[in-house]
Amino acid sequence: MVKSKLRIIPFYTGDETLDEALKNKKSISLLWLEVLFNDYISWESYLAIPEIKSAYEKACVWYSNFRTLIDSTTKRRPLKNREGKIDDREYRKFLEALNFVAG
Repeated sequence: MVKSKLRIIPFYTGDETLDEALKNKKSISLLWLEVLFNDYISWESYLAIPEIKSAYEKACVWYSNFRTLIDSTTKRRPLKNREGKIDDREYRKFLEALNFVAG
């Protein structure tokens, strides 16, 4: 059972814990934003869970592409550098979450 507290997902779906989020398809689709902006959770310890591993990899790609912007507005620990393409259709979600955590 994973009871870690979430920062981003509760405002979109109401799921308060990672355990709840992993049971909700909408929350799973937002999990990469949670990984990207919530370093209070030790994501590396949950990489055996496929949904978290996928979200972690995606968050690393976004972090690598927007490192300067993320580091200047948040105080998170760095994520691993990952090469990859970002989906431009998700850019608005990224900016919305960044604005939320920076505010």
